[in-house]
Amino acid sequence: MNDPVTLTTRLLDDAAPFVAGHRGTVGLPTPIPRLTLWTSTKATLPTPAVFEPMFYAVLRGTKVLIMGANRFELLAGSCATSSFGLPYIHQLTGAKPDLPYVGISLHLDTDLLTRVMLDMPKRDDRWTCAVAADHLDGTVGDAFARLVGLLGTPDDIGALAPHYEFELYYRLLQSAMGDTLRQVSQRNNRFQQLKAAADWLAANHSEPVNIADLAASSGMSVTSFHRHFKAVTGFSPLAFQRHIRLLEARKLLASGSTNVSRVAYEVGYTSPSQFSREYKGMFGSTPLGDLQR
Repeated sequence: MNDPVTLTTRLLDDAAPFVAGHRGTVGLPTPIPRLTLWTSTKATLPTPAVFEPMFYAVLRGTKVLIMGANRFELLAGSCATSSFGLPYIHQLTGAKPDLPYVGISLHLDTDLLTRVMLDMPKRDDRWTCAVAADHLDGTVGDAFARLVGLLGTPDDIGALAPHYEFELYYRLLQSAMGDTLRQVSQRNNRFQQLKAAADWLAANHSEPVNIADLAASSGMSVTSFHRHFKAVTGFSPLAFQRHIRLLEARKLLASGSTNVSRVAYEVGYTSPSQFSREYKGMFGSTPLGDLQR
């Protein structure tokens, strides 16, 4: 097994030709499907986004992830994975021009992950958070390094990347993060009900929500639904929906919307003043200020 420091150095060497010379904070697509390199020459403010099902590794610097009540501080040589899309806040610390942050993300192929699971001995479904973090070492680190190493031999990507990705999923499912990833296709009724509720809140973020009805559709009491939803996502149901609403509002403002009140109503707010307060609380700037910029 690779030493974590040696492994991180190897991955940094593979990433170096792609990230060299970039200023600011950028995401760089690579020839490997769904693999993106991230680099930043400066620390960043807390930034809301959605953590899609993915595997993420930090090679240099520190990335902080906050998902409701859950907080992960990923140092160099750390990694994290998510089983379904969650609103979150991320921040890079310590990055500077002479020592930029470097990370790598791999959006998960959930169909391939499910096929890998079918080839493995069946395990009992376990109740766990939809996000997990660990050290990037051992067999997971070895498999990930083989996949990323194909950046240096692009002619091999078509033939070998699918096999290396298969191996990475296999090792991840065997690791301490495996319980989280098995949620992608496990048949645990309660987890699937909670995922369906989260998906509904995201897809219907502009609609009023009746928590009692949502809990009933998940087959739970209101108290049980709140407790289990927060255990999996880190958010209360209403906080989850509020994060999605505000992220959508920021997209609308950035895409050329010309009226803050119209945006507020479009994403589901009945009070533009409440929208402005919550928007500033989340992004640190007013919607009008972002619109003018």
